Amino acid sequence: MSFFYNVESTWLSLKHHAFRSLLAMLGVVLGVAAVVGMLAVSEGARVESVERIQRQGVDNIILHSERPQANVTGGENIYFYGITTEDIEHFNTVFDNVKKVVPVVELHRTIYADGKPTDVGLMGVGPDFMKISRSQNADSRGRWISEADGVTASLVCSVGVDAARQIFGLEDPLGGTISVSGSAFEVVGLLDNPLRSKLAGKHDINNLVYVDYETLLSIYNRGTLQVVADYVYVQVDDLTYLKNTADRIRTYLAETHDLPDYTISVPYELLLAEQATQRVFAVVMGSIAAISLLVGGIGIMNIMLANIYERTKEIGTLRALGAQRKTILAQFLFEAVTLTGVGGVVGVAIGFLIAMLIKYSAGMPTIVTPGSVIVALSVSILTGIIFGTHPAWKAANLSPIEALRR
Repeated sequence: MSFFYNVESTWLSLKHHAFRSLLAMLGVVLGVAAVVGMLAVSEGARVESVERIQRQGVDNIILHSERPQANVTGGENIYFYGITTEDIEHFNTVFDNVKKVVPVVELHRTIYADGKPTDVGLMGVGPDFMKISRSQNADSRGRWISEADGVTASLVCSVGVDAARQIFGLEDPLGGTISVSGSAFEVVGLLDNPLRSKLAGKHDINNLVYVDYETLLSIYNRGTLQVVADYVYVQVDDLTYLKNTADRIRTYLAETHDLPDYTISVPYELLLAEQATQRVFAVVMGSIAAISLLVGGIGIMNIMLANIYERTKEIGTLRALGAQRKTILAQFLFEAVTLTGVGGVVGVAIGFLIAMLIKYSAGMPTIVTPGSVIVALSVSILTGIIFGTHPAWKAANLSPIEALRR
């Protein structure tokens, strides 16, 4: 019997028992759709979380100055807190595997545009902030803050592209002036962060105004600012030893700070933890979907056993005419694989639609990867082979005489 005979036989069998075959196939369809849909949700969540963490720079250790709680300080009012100048100097001079240390101080003053308050913040940063935040100069006519600006205490600033639209509208921001608490800063550059990152995971980098760190401290001094750095970026040289460097920083701050007036976040550690969580999530979702495929496989087996019972005379006739056992085995196995294969293709299409529905209705990112489609189709075909082998083997081993006698 040729391949075309198997195709024709399978088509006639499925056509003759269309409704029953459809019900058997439904389990595979739902199982594959669940696999594709769940893996799409899992992959979308993984990519989004990984991108969010990577935007902070996986080679960075970010320190946050935090005001101690009243129950920790015994009710005392703490004015100065957080990372100190001595801490920053120690990281720069003593610690190895430290490439750059960039302090960031936030000036809590409202910036107005056309007399209206904006949500634009003002930050004092070092010259290395542009590189460490993966940003770039958005206008070739302008420039970023330089070390010379800090030495001369120049009243200049660079403005994020979104902040520039808020403050200046359609006007050219370069050469413009921003007034904050009596100080006027000339705009000398525009900053753009293509990754849409957030400074320390909180502030939109493109929606901030930046002045030199030393200049801001000299203008507003410690009488106005309660911290010398709201955030400190510590960039490491070798990512392999990042965990060791982070542990050393934790030990140093624990020994030098009497109060818990700081927190430490390590994007790389967050990335590893997030990836581990996503792997567990993918396994759980895949296991749930596998149960659906198991149910579908049992349905396929039942259908094939019923086909054998109904086609006993046909099998006996084929055997009496000289058909070998492997031919009968191949014929019935081909039917089982066809059922699950077609169900797999339909399931992939439905799974893709489920992923799109979740994306546009729930606002959750979903990504259907070629890998998930290949896995789903492979599992569906494997289901046909596993659950179709026993019925096919049973058909192949029917005695021709007993089959004809029935």
